[in-house]
Amino acid sequence: MRYSYDLLGAYLDALAGISRVRAELIHYQNDTITRLKQSDPDKASEEFMDQQPMSHEFGADHRGTPKLLHRTTQGEFKQRTTSTGLDARLLGYMAITLLYGSWEDMFREKLAFAIGHPHKNDLKADLFGDLGSLRHAIIHNHGVATERVEAAKDLRWFCRGQTIFRSAEHVDQLFDQIDAYVTQLCGIRIQEPNGLTTRWS
Repeated sequence: MRYSYDLLGAYLDALAGISRVRAELIHYQNDTITRLKQSDPDKASEEFMDQQPMSHEFGADHRGTPKLLHRTTQGEFKQRTTSTGLDARLLGYMAITLLYGSWEDMFREKLAFAIGHPHKNDLKADLFGDLGSLRHAIIHNHGVATERVEAAKDLRWFCRGQTIFRSAEHVDQLFDQIDAYVTQLCGIRIQEPNGLTTRWS
């Protein structure tokens, strides 16, 4: 649960940061347009500003000169940083793949052993099966929902052929369901190596 909440926090932090930078750019554009109306009216428009460059770079310091990391236009940046833009979609992809990867490669085995299963695959959960289908479609089908995604048992979010995009409602539902699943697991009797039995509650 700690890992899932940390991942949720990082995802929300990133979305908030994108929104903040986008708002700052729009404020900068509006101020610049106001000044251009006096000095250069032909350029005093959002269309002109959207064609201007924008970049991410390391600033100059004791290690050397500035280093360009990424260049785009202000218009392209505004487009990809909308609430339904590319940045939000890719952040959703990363969260899904990290969440499923942590389950499959670390937590599933530990939980399976803790409740007495000899193999991690003995611990089955429709929720994480659905996440696995989403991850597979993201990585292997260019983020487009597959038949397996459409046939989800818990995360019935997308029909085959739709672009996978995690909305705020999806995020809320997903972490509520993870919470419920872990809470249910915590009610299972745990067989300790020394023969003691413990119940999480």
